[in-house]
Amino acid sequence: MKELWSAFGWVLPIIVVVTVSLIFAVSFWKKRKGKGRWMNLLPVLFTCITITAICLITLTPLTGGNVSEGSVNLDPFSNLKLNLIYRIHLDVPIRNLLANILLFIPLTFFIAWWMRHSKQIVLMVTFIGALFSFGIELAQYYLPLGRATDIDDWIMNTLGSFIGGFIFVCVRIIYNLIRVNKRKK
Repeated sequence: MKELWSAFGWVLPIIVVVTVSLIFAVSFWKKRKGKGRWMNLLPVLFTCITITAICLITLTPLTGGNVSEGSVNLDPFSNLKLNLIYRIHLDVPIRNLLANILLFIPLTFFIAWWMRHSKQIVLMVTFIGALFSFGIELAQYYLPLGRATDIDDWIMNTLGSFIGGFIFVCVRIIYNLIRVNKRKK
């Protein structure tokens, strides 16, 4: 956790500033327009915050003595297998794996909340998350960031996108069941 904080701790103040700014902008818009519900603007707000956070985490150039030109891996699961088989300590590859999955769960949850009236929501948000992740991997390849372009990252981000959409569907079902039970009482 200390490694994650030292690597990405600087992102937190930026996210706070973006969050406060977006809340201010949305409240100003609400007062000016006089229509729309706050709950309809929340998923848009949280989606913007999540996209900003993902871009800050994944597209920030690496600095330090060990920074090399970015590498490319287009062989699925090869880096994952290599890290899991030949590493003495499994905490680094597992944290990397979980970070790639967890990074996209909030994004697709909020996108699903935003598009909650669609019929095939899980499929749609998984596709959107996969497309966004592909864009990040392309940017890491073409921009001089010192980052690796890895198909494993794309696969794990897409899995996280699916999980985020699935969690939204489960939460929506539970919410609807609770709401129906309250009406019956």
